[in-house]
Amino acid sequence: GSACRTLKAPGYLDERAEAFDALATAALGSADLTALDALDATLAYDLKAAGRAPWQLLSGAARGAGLGGRLLYEDAPYGVGYTVATWS
Repeated sequence: GSACRTLKAPGYLDERAEAFDALATAALGSADLTALDALDATLAYDLKAAGRAPWQLLSGAARGAGLGGRLLYEDAPYGVGYTVATWS
């Protein structure tokens, strides 16, 4: 996720970070390939969300596989968004 969720986050506070993380987390947790593909590269860069490119690569690899997702964990300790999800 992003690294801009709080004032003390590595990327400092950016008001857009929480919404970006919510979209990414929802997409990962539900294996929503279209939503992953739609994540904005410039916004992800601004928010220091290094996972965007690998998530979009994963989306391409999973296309047509009929996978479902399950969200296991989501939090933002130290102002950095973390998401754990499984696809099967």
